[in-house]
Amino acid sequence: MRYYRVLREHLWLVALCTVLALVAAIVYVEAAPRRYKAEAELVVTPAQSNNAVLNQLPVQQSTGDPTTDILTASALVTTNEVATAVIRSLRLTHTSPAAVLSNVQATPVGQSSLVAVQAEASSPTRAQRLANAFVRERIATSTTVMHRALAVDIPGLQASVAKIPAAEQGTPGGLGELLDEYQSLLTRPDPTLGIAQLATLPTAPYTPKTKLSLAAGLLAGLLLGVGAAFGFNALDPRLRREEQLRSLHGAPILARIPREPVRKTRRPLLPAELSFVSHEGYRRLRTTLASRRSDGVARAFLVTGSSPSEGKTTTAISLAFALAQGGVRVILIEADLRRPTIAGALKLKPAFGTAEVMTGEVELADALRTVTIDDTTLRVLAAARAGDDLADSLSNTVARDLIADAKELADFVVIDSPPLTAVVDALPLAQFADEVLVVARLGQSRLGKLADLDELLGQQGASITGLVVVGEAPTRGSSYYYAGGEEAVVPRERGKGPRAGSERAGSERAGSERAGSERSGSERSETKRAGPERAGRSGAGSTRT
Repeated sequence: MRYYRVLREHLWLVALCTVLALVAAIVYVEAAPRRYKAEAELVVTPAQSNNAVLNQLPVQQSTGDPTTDILTASALVTTNEVATAVIRSLRLTHTSPAAVLSNVQATPVGQSSLVAVQAEASSPTRAQRLANAFVRERIATSTTVMHRALAVDIPGLQASVAKIPAAEQGTPGGLGELLDEYQSLLTRPDPTLGIAQLATLPTAPYTPKTKLSLAAGLLAGLLLGVGAAFGFNALDPRLRREEQLRSLHGAPILARIPREPVRKTRRPLLPAELSFVSHEGYRRLRTTLASRRSDGVARAFLVTGSSPSEGKTTTAISLAFALAQGGVRVILIEADLRRPTIAGALKLKPAFGTAEVMTGEVELADALRTVTIDDTTLRVLAAARAGDDLADSLSNTVARDLIADAKELADFVVIDSPPLTAVVDALPLAQFADEVLVVARLGQSRLGKLADLDELLGQQGASITGLVVVGEAPTRGSSYYYAGGEEAVVPRERGKGPRAGSERAGSERAGSERAGSERSGSERSETKRAGPERAGRSGAGSTRT
């Protein structure tokens, strides 16, 4: 199953390798020169030891071993003498015997007395002519050698026969009969060799083999793609499945946030810019976290991740917004002092920020700024400026006091932490937060970094209590009850940011959305209790922006 998942996750890589290999095979088939092969067959009948006529002539003699005889006959087909004769007969000018022999081979046919002579050429006609020429010239060459020997032997044999009385010249097995056989052989080819079959004209090239090449390309592409998928998975161990998170951390997945359309801006997304399914994911996260609160005790949530750009700041803002929709007091604290983004995203220009509160220059209540998003109010402690030196001031004592002061002013505190595996500035906050939420993005978060984060938190006595998975594919039918309905969430136009408290355009729609959202009984009771407190409370510096 694990191997199947790896292949499924890297299916694009397998498909890419397969397509490339198939294209390479097609290019090879189209670009490779066409080669044709023709085959002629030579039959070999070696002279037996009891053949008195042929035993004295330079023809192939039987050794008693058919295999040796046929191998000898095959070797004698592809000699320089035969190749030279072929060049002369076919008028292959400017061609050497070695060049001709490189395109011809002679091999025995099984256990028979046949020799297959195969010739290759760039055209079917030339291949046919070359194969037939080698068979003919092999016989012709052997015949020439035999005739020369006969021409030398016959005169002496005639002189010997002339000395024999005429009545005895026809004696069976005598010199007269041998002379007759020799004279007959002068008009015939070598009797030990013959043409069994001439080559026919090839109808198709034997190379490149189109079907075989395409099949090989397809198979090679699949094998290469599978190997590349496992290699890529080993070299780039990114988070691909939820099961990897569960086995790594052992913490529950509290929310699944779908992929949002790619945007040019690198700032965190505001609630008004998220899709309906994303809103539902953060509402689910809110419901789960709110249900863990008991006896009215405030709770602090630290939102962190293993690497930048995983969606932790967007999650922190959206979680704070979702909690505030329940009518409770919420404070959002920015603890990322090296790369602060909350003030810019919410269009805040605070005079005092997180660093000033940590150093004691200003009280927390005085540094908070009130932000209203679609008639939902929460207070924000943003970083007024960035600086590596500011992060060094976050000690254990400062972290404990900051969280304690925030919990006195709110029911829920959401802390946006930098990725702890990159910088450990906010690590003290993890020790005093009630919940540590880790945001991981599918296809981007690295398993090694996530493991380092878990180990780092364990060393500080903190543990991951919940996971938020970003980048899930939207589930079909997730907006079943709202698809096409009048109560569907319609995000405000992008780029306008949070509204001031006096801007009420669209507030009736937002109010009806909150009235129609699912609330647990505990959230409704908290809303009734928190309402009068919010009405009577106005923190110092609660400027609406």
